[in-house]
Amino acid sequence: MNANETIDQVFNEIHQGKDFYIVLGNFLDEFYRQDSENQQKMIEEEPSNYDLPVYQKAFMAAAVHKLANDYNLNVPSWVFKKDYYSSEPYFDCNAKGNLKLLFMYISPAEFKHRNLFVDENILKRV
Repeated sequence: MNANETIDQVFNEIHQGKDFYIVLGNFLDEFYRQDSENQQKMIEEEPSNYDLPVYQKAFMAAAVHKLANDYNLNVPSWVFKKDYYSSEPYFDCNAKGNLKLLFMYISPAEFKHRNLFVDENILKRV
């Protein structure tokens, strides 16, 4: 990936069958290397209407929403469209029991808002 990578290209790679979390991780690595102008360019345009599971669309919208908030970027309006919300709760890691409860508590607001429950550090890279 490079500075010209957009969220649409990420959706396309996932649509082509590439692993969701690897594609997301690669995108995050590239995003974190960029200045704010390029970061904004990477997230601003709405992805094409790829046939992806709803939770994946919602997850990517939540990630973009959180990245924009965390890096003082303009939150793209497309992330608020109904196509990017999950009506069914999604728990990362197939969480059960206490982990499910923990995720319900610690999930970032941008994810909870879309009925997604994840670790609070879901977008962190090492």
